Amino acid sequence: MHIHQEALALGQVDLDELERQAVEFEEEAARLTHKAAAIRQIIAGVQALNGSAGDVLMRSFGAHKTQFEIRPLATDGPRGPKAVLAVMGEEPDRVWKVVEVKREMLRRGWASTPKAVEASIKRLRADGKLEPAGYGHYKLAAPSGAAESIKFEAEAA
Repeated sequence: MHIHQEALALGQVDLDELERQAVEFEEEAARLTHKAAAIRQIIAGVQALNGSAGDVLMRSFGAHKTQFEIRPLATDGPRGPKAVLAVMGEEPDRVWKVVEVKREMLRRGWASTPKAVEASIKRLRADGKLEPAGYGHYKLAAPSGAAESIKFEAEAA
């Protein structure tokens, strides 16, 4: 409760109430000061990373004798089939092992799990954009010149 102007004008001031309010305000100020200090620590941490948060937060795991480095999901990167086309479009004539595509997409933060990459490759194969080139190997279905347009489509999306 705040002191009313009428009470001040009449000289009716409750000193105990004022003391209680002062203590409440001091406690609130201490809580806010603590929050401000925590935010400043976060700011200092981000500044210390200087753009390398993805490298610091990258984790890795092994599966089926394969080591995967996983960067946190990139907020601005492509996802799903578009991401697969972007990766494979960088070397359009290359025959890619599925595990190589998985590794690259996880390293860039363009996929959340290896299974997500497998699902994207399966969809692209069904759509005729990838063709098998041996067990566990795929290549872009389009000739080299058309692969560049696929790469451009993936980047534009």
